Amino acid sequence: MGMEGILKRRISILRGYQDRWFILTEDGFMRQHEKKPSHATQKAKWQMNIILADIGKKKDGKCFNLTSNEGQRIKLKAQSDNEREKWIKCFKKINHKIFPHSFPDFVDDEDEDDVFTNNSNHKAKEVDPEPKPTSRISFGETFKSKDAFPNKNNDHRKSEETVNEPPRESAADITKKFKEMTIVDRKKRHLMVAAIDFGSAYSGSAYSFKDRFIKDPLEINVMGIGQKGLESLKVPTVLLLNPDREFVAFGFEAESMYSELLQNDPDEAQTWYYFSRFKMQLYNNMNLKKSMTIKDITGKKEMKAVDVFAYCIENIKDSIFGKAKEKVTDLQEYDVHWVLTVPAIWNEAARQFMLEAAEKAGIDQERLTLALEPEAAALCCKCLEIQKRTTGKGSKLGSFDTGARFLVVDLGGGTVDITSNEVLASGQLMEIHSASGGPWGGNTINEGIWKLLRDVFGESTVTKFIAENRDDYLELARTVELKKRTVTSNNKVTIEIPRSLMIEAKKSNPGIIAEEFKDQVKLVTNKLQVLPGVLPQIFKEGIDTVSKYVQDLLDQPETKGVSTILLVGGYAACDLLKDAMKTKFSNLTVICPLDPDVVVLKGAVIMGHMETPIVGRIAKCHYGIAILVGVDKQNMYQCFDRSFKPLTSTEEEFHTIIKKGQPIHVNEVVTEYDFPITFEQDEAFIRIYASDDTKPPKIISKNNCREIGHIRIKLPKFRRETRLKIGISNSETEFKVVARDEHTGKCFAGVCRFLN
Repeated sequence: MGMEGILKRRISILRGYQDRWFILTEDGFMRQHEKKPSHATQKAKWQMNIILADIGKKKDGKCFNLTSNEGQRIKLKAQSDNEREKWIKCFKKINHKIFPHSFPDFVDDEDEDDVFTNNSNHKAKEVDPEPKPTSRISFGETFKSKDAFPNKNNDHRKSEETVNEPPRESAADITKKFKEMTIVDRKKRHLMVAAIDFGSAYSGSAYSFKDRFIKDPLEINVMGIGQKGLESLKVPTVLLLNPDREFVAFGFEAESMYSELLQNDPDEAQTWYYFSRFKMQLYNNMNLKKSMTIKDITGKKEMKAVDVFAYCIENIKDSIFGKAKEKVTDLQEYDVHWVLTVPAIWNEAARQFMLEAAEKAGIDQERLTLALEPEAAALCCKCLEIQKRTTGKGSKLGSFDTGARFLVVDLGGGTVDITSNEVLASGQLMEIHSASGGPWGGNTINEGIWKLLRDVFGESTVTKFIAENRDDYLELARTVELKKRTVTSNNKVTIEIPRSLMIEAKKSNPGIIAEEFKDQVKLVTNKLQVLPGVLPQIFKEGIDTVSKYVQDLLDQPETKGVSTILLVGGYAACDLLKDAMKTKFSNLTVICPLDPDVVVLKGAVIMGHMETPIVGRIAKCHYGIAILVGVDKQNMYQCFDRSFKPLTSTEEEFHTIIKKGQPIHVNEVVTEYDFPITFEQDEAFIRIYASDDTKPPKIISKNNCREIGHIRIKLPKFRRETRLKIGISNSETEFKVVARDEHTGKCFAGVCRFLN
C-alpha cells in the first residue's frame, strides 16, 4: 500500500524546489531522504504523519501541498499530473484503511501493486517503521478508554472507529500518554545549535557544537563583521532585492551595493527594493496577518513582509551553516537545531509570524525553537557568573544563587523588554511577573537626533535631501548610529554633514543653521559640532521612561525580593543610560556585562542546548473561548463547529481557560476541558480570545477582549456522538493542543493558530 520515488520539495524561499526521495509508508508517514536509501532500514532525514492531513492540489497539474494535523507543511511537485494523482491516491488509500468513515468515497478500482516506485525497484513496504519518539503518540493510536475519564452514561460499547485495538491499557497509562503527546519535544539529538538574533537595527548569529558545550557552555562562536568602524559583532538588518524581487544582498554588503547603485545609476536604483528597520512593524501592527506587506525605503514599493523576513533569516542561516561546515565537513542541516530570538513583549501573532518566516527560510519547525530575548540574556549572564566563580576570577554577587530574584532589562533597537525571574534549586529559571516593556529602544535616540537635524537645517530641507540623495542619507544614518554610542554627559559630539545637505540648506538659509539653534550647534567647515548637554537631553526622555517603568515593576508585590537588575542589549552600552540606572537603583546591584549586545545571542545558543531552561511563565492576560449564552455547556458543540456563525444579536460568554497572572509551567498541560462532538463532525474549531481586564470578562465584546486565534483539530468522522477532552500545554513560546476521544481513547493533535 506504500509508495516511493522522487518528488521536488520546496526547500526555501532562496533555494526553491529540489529533488528529494520520498517514501509513503503503510502506517501513515511521509519520509524524506536526500537520495534513494541504500538499504531498507536507513533512517529518514525528515518525516510527517499524514493521517488526517489536508492535501491541496495546484492548478498547474504537478504541485500539491500536505498539511499534517500538527501543522507541519510541505510543498511538493510531481513530474506529471498522472504521477501526482498516484501519490494522492496512495495518501487516501492509507487514510481509508485507518479511518474508512473519513474517506467513504475512496474506491481502489485498480488492481495494482501496493507500492508505486519511481525509477526504483526498492519498495516502501520493505522499510521497517522507525521507532516513534517516546514523547509522541502517532495520530490514530488507539487506546481502550474504559477506565479513563469515564462518561456519566458508562457507555463502553465498541466504537466503529476502533481499528486493530492493542491490549487494554490502564487509565493511568492513557492519561500519561495523553499528557506526553501535548509536550513539544523539538530538541532531539543534534550536533550543533545555531542562534539568530534578528534585531530592528542590527542582527547577529552564533553557534556551538554539542560536544564543546558539554565541556564549556560559553565556548560559542559569534559571527560578526567588524566593518565601517562599528564596534559591534552584528550586521545591519538591511535587505536588498533586485527589480524582480530576487535576493541580492544582506547587511553591510546590501548597504554598500545600494549606495554604489545610487551613485552610479540613481534611476535604476529607484527600481530596486531596499528594506531597513522593519522589524518594529510586527509590534506596531495590532491586526497582524500573514499577508501583511511592508514598504521599502522609497515608500513607493512594497512586498509581503513574511518574504522580507524569510530572505534575511535564510541568508543568516546559510552564513552560519557555511562557517560551521568549515570546521565539521560532514555536517548536515539536519544536525542543527535553530533558535530564533523574539522580544518577550510580542504577542502570539508576531511570534507565529517569525515561525512562518523561518519555515519559508528553510528551517523545519521540528528543528526550531523561539527564545525570548531577556530570558536568553539571563541564562548567558548566569553562565558567566558560574564561570567566574569556578575559575576564581571574582563575581561573588550571588545574583544567580538559588532563590535569587532579578530583572532583565533588554534594551534593543526597537523595544525595551523586561522579565522578572527567580532561580530555582535545579538551576532553571521561573518567571515571577509577566514580561512587559514598550517601544523605547535605541531607535528613539536616532529619531531624536534626526529631529535635531531637521530643526537645525529645516524640515523641508532634510526631507528633500533624503529623497534626492539616498547614498548621502545612508552614510549620514550610519554616522548618527555610531555617534549615538559615544555620547556622555559633558562631551561635544561632531557629526560630518554631507555636502549635498549643506548645499540644500544654503538654498533656503544662507547661514545654513537656523538662528534659534546657534547656541546648541556650530558648523565648522562640513562638520556639525553639537555642544555639551544638547544630546543628553535627547536621551533623557527615553531613559526616564525606562527608569520609571522598572520602578513600577519593582513596586509590584510579585517582584518583592528582587536584588539585581541586568542591563543587556545594544542600547545598554550607552554610558548615559547605565549611569542613570545605577543612580536611580543604587539600593540594588545593577549589572551590565561586557559586549551587552551579544549576551542575548549567546544565551539563545545556550537555551538551544538545554532541555527546559525556563520552567514556567506568568500569563499576561486572560485566555478564553466563546460559548453562546444560554447554551447548555453539556451540548455546546455547535459553538465549536466551524460552519456555525452565531447571530450578531446573540451574546457569547467568555469561558476562561487560563487566567491572567496564572503560572504556566513549560511542557506541562496547563488546562483541560471537554466538549461534545456530533455525528459525522470531522473537525473541532475553537476561537480563542484574550482580555487584559483585571478579572475575566463574562461576556465577549470589543470593549473587553479581542479574538487572537483559533484551535483546529481535524478528526475522523465519528459514527456516534462522543466527547473530546482537550489538553493545552505551553512550550518555550507556543501552545500545543491535543484531543482525546473519551470513547475510543484515540488521541489527535491540533493546531493552534494566531496568524490569519
